[in-house]
Amino acid sequence: MSFHTVWGDRLDRLYHWQGRNSDHLRTSLRDRIICCSDPAKFNDPWDCKPYFNTQILEDSVESERHVGRPVDICRRHILTMSETDITNMAFRLRADRNFAASKIEEMSRAIFPAIAVRYRIYCLGPDVGNLLMWAHYADNHKGVCLEFNTHDLVMCSALRVQYVKEFPIMRVYSRNVDDNLQVFLNKADVWAYERECHLIAQERKYANTSETLRTDEKFLKLPATALLSVIVSCQGPYEMVRELVAEVAPDVIVRRGITA
Repeated sequence: MSFHTVWGDRLDRLYHWQGRNSDHLRTSLRDRIICCSDPAKFNDPWDCKPYFNTQILEDSVESERHVGRPVDICRRHILTMSETDITNMAFRLRADRNFAASKIEEMSRAIFPAIAVRYRIYCLGPDVGNLLMWAHYADNHKGVCLEFNTHDLVMCSALRVQYVKEFPIMRVYSRNVDDNLQVFLNKADVWAYERECHLIAQERKYANTSETLRTDEKFLKLPATALLSVIVSCQGPYEMVRELVAEVAPDVIVRRGITA
C-alpha cells in the first residue's frame, strides 16, 4: 500500500482549524511554529494505535516470520534472557498459536505508548469551506483556520489519510516504510468527511531516524513562507486577530469567514 503526498496530489493549500486562544496564535505567528499533537489525545480512540490481526498466524509462512520478531527483540534488548530462554520461547511460539497470538497482542498494546512519546502529528485538510471542521475543531465556528502553502519542504511532506472499512493487516516484522506508516494514515471510514492530511514528526530527543520532521516539545519550525493567512470564523474575534497579526506578523493576510 502506498500513500499520497499533498504535492503528488497537487494540493496547493492546506488548512488547520483551531480555537481562538490568542496566546497560542501569537506564538505561532511570531515564531513561525506550529504545535503538533500527541496521538494519545486524539478524539478518535483508534487513531495511531497499531492493531495486529492475529488471524495472520494461520498462514505457516507468516507465522514463522512473526516468531522471528519477538525473538529478535528479546535477543537485542532483553539482556537478562539467556539464549536457552530465547530458544525455548521460540519453540513455544511455533507450537502454541494461542501463546503466539497473546504475544502479538501484548506487543500491540506496548507499541502505542512508545508512539505517543516519540511521534507528533499535525492535522490538516484541503477544504476551507468544510463546515464540520469549523464546528468540530474551531470552537464551534468561534475559532480560526490557518492557511498554509504546500510549496515548501515542510508542508509538501504532508500525507493523505486513507479511510477504510477494515484496517489492513499489519505485520510485526515488517521494516517497510509504507507498512509502518499505516498506523498513522489509516482511519475508519466514518471520519472520511474530514479528508485529513497528516504531517508526521518525531520529538527530537526520541527520534530514531534523521529522515523525518523534528519537533521540540511538540513545536515544529516552519519556513518563513509557509503560513499564508489566518481565517477568522464567522463568529470569531476578527478585530482581535487582525490587530494581533498586524503586530507580530504583518506579512500574513487576515480573512474573515462568512455565512452562506
